[in-house]
Amino acid sequence: MIWFNTKGSIPEGWHELEDKDVVRPKQWMLSFLEQATTNGYRVIEPPLVEYYSHYQDLALFDESAYYRLFGNDGELLVMRPDYTLQIARKLADGSEPMRVAYAGAVYRRTPKHSGQPHERQQLGLEWIDGEAADTELIESFLSMTKDIMPRRGLRIQVGSAALVASIAEAAGIPERTLRQYLALRNLESLRELAVTYDYPLIAKLPFLIGDSAVEELKQEADSSLTGNIEDVERAVLHLRAIGLNASYDFGQTGDFDYYSGLTVTGTMDGRRVLSGGRYDSLYGHFGQSRRAFGLSLDLEQLGEVIS
Repeated sequence: MIWFNTKGSIPEGWHELEDKDVVRPKQWMLSFLEQATTNGYRVIEPPLVEYYSHYQDLALFDESAYYRLFGNDGELLVMRPDYTLQIARKLADGSEPMRVAYAGAVYRRTPKHSGQPHERQQLGLEWIDGEAADTELIESFLSMTKDIMPRRGLRIQVGSAALVASIAEAAGIPERTLRQYLALRNLESLRELAVTYDYPLIAKLPFLIGDSAVEELKQEADSSLTGNIEDVERAVLHLRAIGLNASYDFGQTGDFDYYSGLTVTGTMDGRRVLSGGRYDSLYGHFGQSRRAFGLSLDLEQLGEVIS
C-alpha cells in the first residue's frame, strides 16, 4: 500500500510504503542473506553512490535511467543502478573462486506517469570463476529462493548475448547498437538496420520467442551461429528436465551491455521477477578477466504477484 498525505507531496516515482509492503521485502532479504551465509556465500553491501565514470563504458541501454547527482567537489556521481557492476569493481583483482550474495535497493529512473517506482528492492547471487554450468547455477538460485518465489507460475526464458554479438559481427554492425535496439524493443530501428546491412534476421530477432523460434532461427542463421543456438537449446532442455517451464527468447539481451553468454529472465503473471545471465567480459574492465554468472529477484514485482 502506498501512503498518501494532504500536507505535502513527494517527487513522482518515489513512494512511501507501509505495513506488509515494508515488512515483507525486509523479511525476504534477511531470510535470504541468512541462508546464503549458512551456505558459504560472502555477503557484500557496496555503497549507495558511485562515481559515474565506472558506468560510462558499461551503461544501461537506456542511459536516461541513471539517477545522477553531483558530489561536494563537483564530481559526477550515480546512485546504485545495479549490484553486479559494484561487485565486479570490488572483486576484479581477486584470484580465488567466489560466491557472493546481496540484498538491497537499486535506483533507476522510470518513465514519467508510468506509476513505476525509481527505487526497487533486489536480492541476488553471483558466482565468480566457478566450474559449475550455467544451468546448475540457475538451479542453485531457485533452490535458495524457493521460500520466497514459488516455482508454480514461473516462466523462464533463455536467450544469448553471445548470439547477438555474433550476428552484429557477421553483419558489420556495432554490437552495442544492435543490443541497445533489442533491449529497448526499437522495432523501427531494427528494420532499418536489417535493410541497411542486408541482414534480414536482425528485424526478426524480437519475434523469435517460444519453441518455434529454434527451428526458425536455424533456418535463417548461417553456420557461425550454430554453437550459440545449441547452447540456448541445451539450457532450455535441461531446465525442462528438472521440471521448470522454460522456453526461448532470442531477442533478449539484458538491461546492461556487459552480458556475454546466456541471458535469463523469469516472469510471473506477465511481470519480470527474475533476471541475469553470464558476463565473462565484465571483470576485465576493472582488473583481470574473470568468469562470472549472476541472477537477481525484483522484490517489487514479486510482491505484486504473491498475495
